[in-house]
Amino acid sequence: MSLKKTIFVDNVSIFYYNQERSDVMVLFTYTDYLRCKKALEQQAFVVQEESTPYTPMPYCSFSVYHRHDKLYRDLLNNKKEFTLFLQDFFCYSLSSTIVKYNRNFITKDYSNTISDIIFKLKDIPVYLLVEHQSYPDHSLPYRIYRYYSSILEDSKPSEKSLTKADKIPLVTPIILYTGSSSWSFTPNIQDHQFKLTYNNRLKNGKLSLSYNFINIHDFSKEELLKMHSMIAFAMAIDKCEQVPELIDTIYDVYYVCSNEQKEYLHRMLTYLLKPIIPKKLYENLLKKFNNEEETYMEELIERMKRDLELRRIAATKEGRQKGRQEGIMKTAINMLKRNMPLEDISDITGLSIEELRKLKTA
Repeated sequence: MSLKKTIFVDNVSIFYYNQERSDVMVLFTYTDYLRCKKALEQQAFVVQEESTPYTPMPYCSFSVYHRHDKLYRDLLNNKKEFTLFLQDFFCYSLSSTIVKYNRNFITKDYSNTISDIIFKLKDIPVYLLVEHQSYPDHSLPYRIYRYYSSILEDSKPSEKSLTKADKIPLVTPIILYTGSSSWSFTPNIQDHQFKLTYNNRLKNGKLSLSYNFINIHDFSKEELLKMHSMIAFAMAIDKCEQVPELIDTIYDVYYVCSNEQKEYLHRMLTYLLKPIIPKKLYENLLKKFNNEEETYMEELIERMKRDLELRRIAATKEGRQKGRQEGIMKTAINMLKRNMPLEDISDITGLSIEELRKLKTA
């Protein structure tokens, strides 16, 4: 008998089983993962930065939260994937080369602050600030504004060299939300500011900093699978609620993603989804990423050939049967026209008396 444990995390029970036994039902399901993930989101669990020591979560040997977020960070850090991300979700193709903007900003309390991703258009004072969120965070407007101000301050030339022609750099905030709980975030900082109307002569000075907000709940899995970025494919996998759906979606992603993107899919499968997927199904998926892939594809092609041959044979038999039936009906009609007895026609054609009567009155 396998060792079975029940562990409680924030009053959510999580079950798992002995992986050595492939015949034992998987009790830690993908639904359990989503349920636990949602419970952590509601408590605004903050993912540790890569620079801080990582402590695994108490309910299993890995942190779903940490690795889930790290996957998106890695994808957004990839210039090619980021470019595809802009094309998928904003229909925007970069006309300039982008460079990674690696800077830590020092806040007043002398602590380092760094946003998720910052790209800069080469030779142009334009910055793309990307913040990934896996849970609703109402402090986000403060954080985006702090990043925005820090980028402006960091990129400002010396005051003595400023001229009238100099323009303030453009910072474009993009927020990618992939949490399982819904979040109706208003994408403009002025909607989060205190409201007070003075009069026509005294302006309220409201900021007008708009955000580009990508919400995973605004897209169907089918829409995401039609895109081209691994970020969209990862979001499609995140939208799965049951293990069978998860398996099907992984296969769908495998057949549409590039070889480079398959590396990310393999990482996702190995480090994030392995404890969730039943052992035998996991091993079958893993075959697609090792040396057995060529053999697997050959077997698949052979199965398709056999299936097509069986379909052809079935169609031929069906065609013969249909032709034979049409010939019998034609013969019966000619006999009816000659007013032959119904019993004789029935004996010759094999049609019943009732069928012949219907044919006669048709």
